[in-house]
Parts: sequence; structure tokens; C-alpha cells
Amino acid sequence: MLAGLFLIAGLLLAEPTVIDGDTLRDGAERYRVENLDAPEIGRRARCPEERALGEAARRAVVRMVAGAERVEAIPTGRRDRYGRVVARIELDGRDLGEALIAQRLARPWRGRSSNFCEA
Repeated sequence: MLAGLFLIAGLLLAEPTVIDGDTLRDGAERYRVENLDAPEIGRRARCPEERALGEAARRAVVRMVAGAERVEAIPTGRRDRYGRVVARIELDGRDLGEALIAQRLARPWRGRSSNFCEA
């Protein structure tokens, strides 16, 4: 027997909707992408530059989700302060967080929000 071996079950999202660069909804459940820090949109953005980058991140996630045949959430077992399920999101087996970071539309999660208003 292998001690400490855990199988992580993913949840196939039936009708994922993109809220912003780091949040998806499927039915009544909301998912927070675990490994990235995306800029805010709307009133939550701290400056016009953050708002613009946040909208670009959202549009990129919308395109990636729309182009994926399979959107899967792999929950970490935690919820964030807003009640969202913290999960790794995979699009056809590709990590959404890593893809958004590679496009420079988000940053790796470091335990707190980044300041997207600094140069």
C-alpha cells in the first residue's frame, strides 16, 4: 500500500461562465483559480491600468474557455473569503492559471493581491 497517495478527482464543468480573470461559475458554484493573481475589473480595480489589464485577462479566459472541449475544476478542499471553491482549472488538460500568466495577463499567486498599478 502507498501511504500518502491521494487521487484528486476533478469536476467536469457543464456550463462554465467567466466572471473575471480568476473566477468561473458553473451553475450556482463559483470557482477561484488557485494559482494566479488576476487584475481586478470594474469598481474593484485600483487604477485605469489595472482595469484595462483585468478586462484583457477576462477576454482571454472567455476565449480559452469557449475554445475548450473540456473544462475541469480540481478543488483544493478550500474556499476563499468570498465562498468560492479554490481549484486548479484545466482546459483540455492545460492549466488555465499557467496559460494566463504566460500571456502576462496575471501573476503567480503569492498569498496576497499584487499591485497592478505600479510600473
